[in-house]
Amino acid sequence: NLVCRHMTVVAASLLFLSGPLARADEKVAPAAEEKKAGSASDQCVVCHRKQSPALVMEWERSRHAQMEVGCLDCHGADKQDVDAWQHEGATIATLVTPKDCAQCHETEFKQFDRSHHARAGEILASLDNVLADKAAGMPGNNADAVNGCWQCHGAIVKFQRDPEGKILHAANGKPLLDPNTWPNSGIGRLNPDGSKGSCHACHSRHSFEAKLSRSPENCGKCHMGPDHPQIEIYNESKHGIAFHANRDKMALDKDGDWVLGKDYSAAPTCATCHIAGYSNPKGKAQANSHDVGERISWTLRPVISAKLNLVVYEDGFREDYPDSRALPKVGDSVQVSEKVAENEKLVSRTVPRKVKSVITWQERRQNMKGVCFNCHGEAFADNFYKQFDDLVTLYNDKFARPAQQLINDLQADGAISPKAPFEHELQWIFYELWHHEGRRARHGASMMGPDYTHWHGMYEVSKHFYSKFLPAVIETAAKKSPELKDKYEKKIAELLTREEHTWLKGLKTEEVEALRKINKERYNQ
Repeated sequence: NLVCRHMTVVAASLLFLSGPLARADEKVAPAAEEKKAGSASDQCVVCHRKQSPALVMEWERSRHAQMEVGCLDCHGADKQDVDAWQHEGATIATLVTPKDCAQCHETEFKQFDRSHHARAGEILASLDNVLADKAAGMPGNNADAVNGCWQCHGAIVKFQRDPEGKILHAANGKPLLDPNTWPNSGIGRLNPDGSKGSCHACHSRHSFEAKLSRSPENCGKCHMGPDHPQIEIYNESKHGIAFHANRDKMALDKDGDWVLGKDYSAAPTCATCHIAGYSNPKGKAQANSHDVGERISWTLRPVISAKLNLVVYEDGFREDYPDSRALPKVGDSVQVSEKVAENEKLVSRTVPRKVKSVITWQERRQNMKGVCFNCHGEAFADNFYKQFDDLVTLYNDKFARPAQQLINDLQADGAISPKAPFEHELQWIFYELWHHEGRRARHGASMMGPDYTHWHGMYEVSKHFYSKFLPAVIETAAKKSPELKDKYEKKIAELLTREEHTWLKGLKTEEVEALRKINKERYNQ
């Protein structure tokens, strides 16, 4: 466990898109410059070639090995580090974290540290984690969260401790990690050294191949399933079809920069749109960035979607501002709330920060369009965004806002408790309405996946809104009192008088006749 400690590290920040050591010509770890034949790292290899031979083979074919970045360059530690231990005459770190990678990949580290990926561990304070920890977990442990949520989002990495709180060590002196929090390569892992993330979540150790981090399957480990099926949607889309048919033309193994329209043209991948740099006459040139959300103009995660402006503070911290929230001005001092790990617990703190700049949602969208313009005309990109916007607005206005208002009203009337988020069937229905079905519809539209937009998305939203959610609202109100039942029956009756719901009373005569004619012609029925 000495060797290439998670070479997740050095590669992490960089590899995602630019290739294992795409910046190695600019900066090489000082230790790597000194270590030649016969170095301490070579001694690691002698033992680990016997103990973990495949691991050594992976490192030997990596760019790290080519650039003489050895085991101790990533796995070495200072004696005062909380996870340090003595092993075969060297001071070794129990964990390799993004701070270790930052020795060589400082730019990528800073970009990642401000990204949505780095904040993924905040799920520990979310409704999602309540389901894993409480509904699907207990008694005795939180095995569902450990094996499920935390493996993508990350967890607070903890040590095993004695009753007095002192870290326990193995017979060889190595600090013992809590088995509930390690192994864990979650993208938002909260590390003992204060850093966030795990570089090898995307840059699998110890080879750190560029083709892994550039391939859509890499993102699909986490971005899949009933609530955010990006990989399934991508595979359904024209982009995904083109990629899988032309994988050998994608230059996935290219060292250094990987630029659409220069190095490859067959198809975009997740990394193309969200990380890779580009340059074309119609779009403002963008550099490669490990801040995956920089070009996102809608948030598709919450109950109700919002356009996202971005506030950049002088210390480098960035904060999304929904378009419903008043934007501060450059130079303003703002109290910014953030979550951090303290004493192995997730806590909120408020930090005063000064606004350096504001990037509007329109600017973020234009930066994303710059990717589109490599293959598509302006009218194509503009019209795609209109179609996408219209779908999100339809979802918001017809289903999400009315549903959220009814939930809020029931809470205000004491029919449901915010302290018991899944006490009633209504709350389960509402959760899946926006968290599963609504997200699928919105993500489907964002990535040109028509089946996910409709059949897995808006069809499910509408069916369950009318047939499950609204009846459950009345049922929940009735449990409180007959008077409350009457109140919500009237609320829903009034809601259904809106134009978008009047179809429930029946189609127009000409519409019914058209359907009959089609069925007769197509099925002879």
